[in-house]
Amino acid sequence: MTELDALRSGEENNYKAACSQIGESVSLIEDLVGLYELMASMFEASGAPPRDEIFAPSQFLLMNRYNLTLAALSAMRGHISDSFYFSRKAIEACAFAARIKRGPKLATDWLRAVEDDSSYEKFREKFSAGKLFPQGDSLLAILKGRYSLCCKMTHPSIISFGGHLGVEEGQSLFRVKFDYFQLNDSDTSEPIRTLLFIADTHLGILRIFEEVLAPVVKHDRKRWQVNLNAVDAKIALHKNKWRQTVAPVP
Repeated sequence: MTELDALRSGEENNYKAACSQIGESVSLIEDLVGLYELMASMFEASGAPPRDEIFAPSQFLLMNRYNLTLAALSAMRGHISDSFYFSRKAIEACAFAARIKRGPKLATDWLRAVEDDSSYEKFREKFSAGKLFPQGDSLLAILKGRYSLCCKMTHPSIISFGGHLGVEEGQSLFRVKFDYFQLNDSDTSEPIRTLLFIADTHLGILRIFEEVLAPVVKHDRKRWQVNLNAVDAKIALHKNKWRQTVAPVP
């Protein structure tokens, strides 16, 4: 069996084991996908004009459905640290959308970043990390803290190596190893801990998109709120269910 085939087989085994261990809690991801789908479906009926400040955040919204799914799939396949890469991208995309909400003309800078090096540098300056999380926004403040954790988990710091590293020692033996998977049969806190982090993070992200894309949501806000609140309550229920297994989501 090749390295690639062995890895793929291990990932599938981990995914099946995670589904069995987590049970109904895995449905939280599909519930959140449903919220992304619902907001995306509102564009046509909203009558919102396809201006840059609407179009650009719409792309961030759609990309975050992808980021949600890949984060959950990575965690359930045993790649815990890698899942934080997709959560980091999701938070950045959300913060980009909120930045455009505060300054609508920035949408054009984002769209034109592909034109040449000068346009890209202008975009980078306008969307630098220091400008993404302004003071006074409680929702973005929470995401900023989670963004910092995601950075620690995706950079090659010792924190991101948890569950990967191993050493075998003996009288005449010293062998280092790096495991592909960050799951351990004796530790039932993963991948549910990371899955709850992902779910709770995307709930906050969707609340921000509700503000950013207010012209899209306003024609059917009651329907949106009913669905959002239902998922919020379900996430709270499952966080409580697992409270003895995992620490509270920060």
